[in-house]
Amino acid sequence: MKAKVAVTTNRNGDKLSEHAGHGVFFKIYGIDEQEGLTGSKVIKIDKEHTLHNLLHSPNLNPADYEVLQCQILLTGGIGTGAINKLMQLGVRAYIIQETNPDEAIKQLIEGSLKAMDPNAYQHNHQHSHEHGEGHGCQGGDCHGHH
Repeated sequence: MKAKVAVTTNRNGDKLSEHAGHGVFFKIYGIDEQEGLTGSKVIKIDKEHTLHNLLHSPNLNPADYEVLQCQILLTGGIGTGAINKLMQLGVRAYIIQETNPDEAIKQLIEGSLKAMDPNAYQHNHQHSHEHGEGHGCQGGDCHGHH
């Protein structure tokens, strides 16, 4: 399996960002089942092309946006509506608590990355993000989030 993974980050790409919808920085990783991590880079998108705006655009062409060409999106926060829209575009979005993007990718490759239940995230969004029930991500597929 080869995959591209987008992680919402800060400007330096070294800290997970809380909100996917309005984020402008993403760290894009290449993963290969045999080789593991094949590379990474931080990209900045303009405010008109945030996920929030793209997912509400009637003329959306996913091929025009690198983030939408990824198979997996990891973030500190995203709503269930956006998760569902992304899934229709072939992108599986997961809420994670790991704050270091490189560590999250390492855990994803190892199959030990935990993802939060997006419904728990929605209910606790104003409070701590630690109340969600964790689910393991195995081979890039977080079970229970279909």
